[in-house]
Amino acid sequence: MCVKTVKDPHAAGIFSFRMQIHDVTKNGDFDFMKKKVWRQKVAKRANPVKIRAYIYLCRGLPAADKSGTSDPYVVAWDTVPEVKKTEVIEDNNNPLYYETLELDYEVENQDDLESYPPFIFDCYDSDSGILDSTDDFLGRAIIEPEDCALITQEKLE
Repeated sequence: MCVKTVKDPHAAGIFSFRMQIHDVTKNGDFDFMKKKVWRQKVAKRANPVKIRAYIYLCRGLPAADKSGTSDPYVVAWDTVPEVKKTEVIEDNNNPLYYETLELDYEVENQDDLESYPPFIFDCYDSDSGILDSTDDFLGRAIIEPEDCALITQEKLE
């Protein structure tokens, strides 16, 4: 165990466990080893990968400002504390971004899309010019990795 030797908690490593809740009084004994997931070894450390997310546009965003428009930007979730976001597009409910965000993920098997977590993108309205304000949440897109094209660097060469 490592206490107070790592500056950022996320850099300490990965803790993984398996948990199964089973009521033996109602369902009787259960042999967990019959389930495939319990027979698989847990990876000691996942493989780091970079994902390029091409952010093109948003359509039909709700109005968050009095003018009937929004000042939207997109934030992508990944496994590092650094915020990955697009530029703010002023006064637009249908913004065009044409930006690429590089996301950092850790997965068990780089070639297996089922080992990737879903890609999550949040859209906010920027209120940077207003005192004591927080940006307004406009919407969220959750994209399953199975719906994306997977091209590894090895396949490109």
